[in-house]
Amino acid sequence: MGSSQGPTRPRAAPPPLPRGTATQGGEHHQWRRRLTRLWRLLVFSGGAVGLAWVLVEKGWWLETPDQVIVHGASRQEHGELLAARALQLPTPLLAVDAEAVQQDLQRLLSPTLHAQVRRTLAPPQVVVSLENRAAQTWGRRSLGDRVEHGLLDHRFNWAGFDPQRQPDDAPVVRNHVLVLADFWGPELPGILAQLFSGLERLETPVHTVRITADGQLALDTYGTPGEVRLGQPDRLSRKLAVMDHLHAQLGKGVSPFPYAYVDLHDPDQPQLGLSQDQDQ
Repeated sequence: MGSSQGPTRPRAAPPPLPRGTATQGGEHHQWRRRLTRLWRLLVFSGGAVGLAWVLVEKGWWLETPDQVIVHGASRQEHGELLAARALQLPTPLLAVDAEAVQQDLQRLLSPTLHAQVRRTLAPPQVVVSLENRAAQTWGRRSLGDRVEHGLLDHRFNWAGFDPQRQPDDAPVVRNHVLVLADFWGPELPGILAQLFSGLERLETPVHTVRITADGQLALDTYGTPGEVRLGQPDRLSRKLAVMDHLHAQLGKGVSPFPYAYVDLHDPDQPQLGLSQDQDQ
C-alpha cells in the first residue's frame, strides 16, 4: 500500500533585491579585478627591476681588456681604444654608449673612422668593428669668434682635425679642394655632396669652394674662368655645365676684356664681372 501524499504547496518566491544591489555587486567585482591586476603588475615590475639590478651589478661587467674584441685595428690602436673614456674598465656592460665610443675613437685614432659597436651578453663582451674611410676634402669654417680646421668625412659631415698632427697620421682625402665656410648648418652636407658629385664630371679644375654667411656659393678655379659665383645652391647641375662651357671658351681667349669674376646666379644669362681697372 502506498502512502498517500497531500497536494504539494508551491514555494514562496524570494523577496526582490533592492534596486541597485546587482549593479553595486558588479562594480565591486570589477574593482577587485583591477586591483588584482595592478598588484600583479607591481610585483612583476619590481621583480624585473631587481633582476636587472642583480645582472648589472653582479654579472654583466667589463673587467678585463680581453672582453673588448676589436676587428680591423692594429695592436697600437687597440691600446688607444681601451684608453677611450667611454670604455674605462671596469664598467657595466649595459652602460657602454656606442655613440660615445665612436666619438672617442674618432678623436683618438682618425676623424674618418667608422665604428660599429655591439654588446654580447653571453659571454659579456663589447665587439668593435673599425673601418677607415677616405675623407672627401679639407675644410675651414668660422664659428663666431674662432676658426676651426677640419675635414669633411665620406658623407660630407664636418670632422675636427688638428693640422699640427704628424703627416703620417693624416687621413686619406679624395679631393684636394678646400672648403671655406662662413657658417655651418645641417643642410650643408647635402649641398656639398651634390656639388662635388657635379664637379667630378667636369673639366674645370676647382681648388676652393667658398660658402658665405647667407648661403651663397662661389668657386675658385685654376686659370679660366677664375672666380665663379654660383649664388644660392639651386640649379647646380645647370650652373656647373655653364661654368665648364665657359672654361673651354674663355681658355681660347674669347673674352674681349679683362674680367674679375663670372656671375652664374642665372645660368641662362651668365655675366662677366668687370675688374677694378675696367670700372675705372
